[in-house]
Amino acid sequence: MRLTRAFLLLVAASLLLAACGLPGQEPAADISPIATPLPVAALNPTAAPPADPEPPQAAPAVPSNAPAPPSKGTVTFAFDAFATYYPGIIIDVKGLLKKRGYDLALVPFGFNGMNDVTEDQRWTKLKSGEYDVLASTLDGFSRAASPDIGSITALIDESAGADKIVGRPEITSINDLKGKKIAFSKGSVSEYFLYYALKLAGMTPQDVTLLPQESTDAAVKAYIDGQADALSAWEPNVLDAEAKGANVIVASDQLRAILDVLISSQSALKNRPAALQAFHDAWFEALKMMTDNPDGAEKAIMDWGHSDWTYVEKPGDLHASLEHLAQASLGVNQLAFQSPELLMSRVGLAQDVWAQGDQPPAQIDLSKIVDATFVLSSARQSQLASTKPPVNSSFVLTARVELPQLSDQDLQGAQPIAKLPLEQITFEPESSRLTIQSNQDIINQVLPTLRSSRLYLKIEGSAAWPGPVGRFTKNDIDQLAKERARSLAQLLSGQGIDPNRLVIGTIDSKFPNSVDEAELAQDRIVRFTLITVGGR
Repeated sequence: MRLTRAFLLLVAASLLLAACGLPGQEPAADISPIATPLPVAALNPTAAPPADPEPPQAAPAVPSNAPAPPSKGTVTFAFDAFATYYPGIIIDVKGLLKKRGYDLALVPFGFNGMNDVTEDQRWTKLKSGEYDVLASTLDGFSRAASPDIGSITALIDESAGADKIVGRPEITSINDLKGKKIAFSKGSVSEYFLYYALKLAGMTPQDVTLLPQESTDAAVKAYIDGQADALSAWEPNVLDAEAKGANVIVASDQLRAILDVLISSQSALKNRPAALQAFHDAWFEALKMMTDNPDGAEKAIMDWGHSDWTYVEKPGDLHASLEHLAQASLGVNQLAFQSPELLMSRVGLAQDVWAQGDQPPAQIDLSKIVDATFVLSSARQSQLASTKPPVNSSFVLTARVELPQLSDQDLQGAQPIAKLPLEQITFEPESSRLTIQSNQDIINQVLPTLRSSRLYLKIEGSAAWPGPVGRFTKNDIDQLAKERARSLAQLLSGQGIDPNRLVIGTIDSKFPNSVDEAELAQDRIVRFTLITVGGR
């Protein structure tokens, strides 16, 4: 859930705009029970800016001002003040949905007191059909996900640096958070990012002291006032803690845990698929404008007239607001929805993360909440595809992450982000061949982490050193340990991981020349550590 998230701060709901009722929608075949609604300010379509006057022409023989065909209905789009959600504004200003036969009603949250809608209320309105399309975070939807609410129908972006976990200077890795007091805004993406990071390091929220706050500002204040050892928050608020000496432990440019998505209501999916297709086509046309003609896109957002809400006030503001957000182009969407299992797995992971935080979502068939229809149809229209990359083109979900090979100097300055919990890797006796079970453990537990991050993985092998003295040399044991680490690297590279991201190392045996099997077993481990270089 975004609410007041992001370095585009939401302003207090005091804008003096005329509130109007929702425009009429196409009749639905069935009516779902609707909770008592809160007032909603839906903005009518913005009139297009006047065109430049044309030179006088002779009057045509046949009148050319025939009335436009009647609208096929209205699509209602609800969204926060967040830069990657602004294709909706461009659609409005440029009439991109209207030219497809539909009107657009925008419901901008935090724009007017009547649009201060909680997360639970948003899902209720989406379920009732009051909203046709909602822009939100995947983690937020994963908690409420249900086929009778709606389905994910497009990807918007990945957070690529705007979200961070920071802490006291002595806290240098996620594992160091164990037992510490951590502040965050309750119910926000910051809470999810914290739980995600803890899970990565084999911990749960029960391994730390949680200090939930009512807002990000309150969470930052709790940290600065010394009530917390660490803080999960977003820019620009988190920068106040960094200015006070907080150390960046991990950021979302490294761990791509946070995805934004379009969620279409079940009512619209069932009864108005043509309207939804028109909206998605218009969305990708607007997105193309943001990449191919950024000045024109920025001007359209400023022409909308509410810069104190969008924070796009002058040339350059839109570009700056997109620097830490990796937008999902139509091409990226096509890749993701051609194999929706990847997206479903991310929803499942998010549900597991929330469950560890004692907020277990309902168990559902994940295939029922991802609908590829609209993206794949849009992708068949070549004119909607962007020809230039977005401001931040580092979208990871559908990509093979490639990083430069590390030098010896780089390795000396490498910083650990998290030691992964998987250590017990079994090999065939006195060999570097993995057992079937360990092969599966690597694919299930290590591979997903690498695919959703931009970090290096240090693989340190260890081997038991059985006695008696003189049976094996240290070189013998080190060689076997290194061969085992290499076999793991080969497995991961065979699954598409860039070999440059895999760093091989060894761990000295704790019990050299031992004849005690219990001691030898302790040396049969592999340590996986996510590392970064060049600062955080």
